[in-house]
Amino acid sequence: MSGEFPSLVHRPISALFFHLIGFAAALIAVEFGFLSGVIIVDYNVEFQFYAIFAILGFAVFSSWAIQGPKFKALISALVILFYGLLLIFSVPYYNLTIIFAIPLALELREFHRIFSFRSREGAWLVSILAALMAMILLSGLMRLLPSSQGIGVLVASISDDVNPGGTPILFQGGLVFFTQYLVFSISIQALAMFAILSFLLVENYFLIISFVKQNSRSVIGGQVSGALTVLSCQCESITAAFPSIVSLVLTAAVVPLILESIALVFLTNLFLRRKYLQGKRSAVLDSIYPIRKPNSFLIVSSATIIALPIIETAGVYYGLQSSLYFFGSLDFLMLIAGVFSALLIERSGFLRFYLGSKLAIASILSISTISMFAWFYPPVSIYAISNGAVFALMSVISFVGGVLAGLVYVGVGFEGRKLFLEFLAMMFTMFAILVFYISILTGYAIWPFFGITQQVIFSIAVWIVTLPFMWFATNIALNNSVVKGANS
Repeated sequence: MSGEFPSLVHRPISALFFHLIGFAAALIAVEFGFLSGVIIVDYNVEFQFYAIFAILGFAVFSSWAIQGPKFKALISALVILFYGLLLIFSVPYYNLTIIFAIPLALELREFHRIFSFRSREGAWLVSILAALMAMILLSGLMRLLPSSQGIGVLVASISDDVNPGGTPILFQGGLVFFTQYLVFSISIQALAMFAILSFLLVENYFLIISFVKQNSRSVIGGQVSGALTVLSCQCESITAAFPSIVSLVLTAAVVPLILESIALVFLTNLFLRRKYLQGKRSAVLDSIYPIRKPNSFLIVSSATIIALPIIETAGVYYGLQSSLYFFGSLDFLMLIAGVFSALLIERSGFLRFYLGSKLAIASILSISTISMFAWFYPPVSIYAISNGAVFALMSVISFVGGVLAGLVYVGVGFEGRKLFLEFLAMMFTMFAILVFYISILTGYAIWPFFGITQQVIFSIAVWIVTLPFMWFATNIALNNSVVKGANS
């Protein structure tokens, strides 16, 4: 199958020798750091500290002994990343930096000897390393925090680097490294989660690219194929990044959300391997899209369109517009109701709409997006929540924006509709990411009248709801692009 690595044919003893030399150099550097007082390990985390190096030794041996090329490359990536971090942490103690550079150089040499950096495997390694570092940085586990005190490298319990609420299960037993320039918190659980997600994310990237190339004749034109690749990979990135970002909220409540994200990324990988790349379509996804039961769609969409004005009226009567949950949800739902309205009109036969111009598509989508998100601009939001008439106007404008978006969906044809669904799902999710990040990293209340707590909970809630929808949109697009028998 395309995208698979070639088999490893031999494991020379000389390779093990170089791995062991590198590992020994790392241990010598650590011992030298102890003797010189540069590395200081808190007495209550000595076991965890030495356990890390025991695991490193096992990984170094595994990178030589294991035969599976992909797992070998993954283990090599983790070892290279670890040695790279040790090198970074040792700055500006350059006597240690020079020694830590030895194992890093040897591991890079061995990887290049086996796979070559210019090969597909080399690109895979760089992608894994980039994904791992991105997740570590997104999670806030590594932070730039210059210190004027030359304390060396202090290793302490992660409980010294969390909020008073306590250490969640994801970081139990973890360590925090305090260096002159950086603070890095990590645990075995978090590292394993990031490694699994990075592996699946990069695998999905490569598989999606291979799939679209193999099935490009099932989509109209290279530009649509390229857009499908970009949107699908972007959606996978957002889904995989979710656990990293929500880990900023150090609470056990995020664990189910993390598991949801991992499950979705794994399912995409499974569908790619077992279905799409085998030239097979998913019966489950085929039953969902295109819509096979128009009567059911008619009932659901009509009920939604009729119910929302009633819900809005009741909400305004009870003053619920002062809640971000009601305010934001109604704004989103009115746009969705507008899309349903356009689809119902199209199904009735009264509308025949076709958009051949990219400028027209981009213009209408821009107007539709602005018509909904403009109401989240704080000065406009305050008018909407304090005046029932303005709130009603917000709903009408969002609904019209949805109708415009629905016209785009109707007018772009079957292939364009797949991209539209991904765009719509990603639009809501990116909004949730932006709000969440601003709330958590800066503590800034975008809407002071709603408060920071509502912001965080609302953004997470939107994220939870849109992640499965985004997964469905991505996999529906891939499923409907399958060329049966492409690989037979």
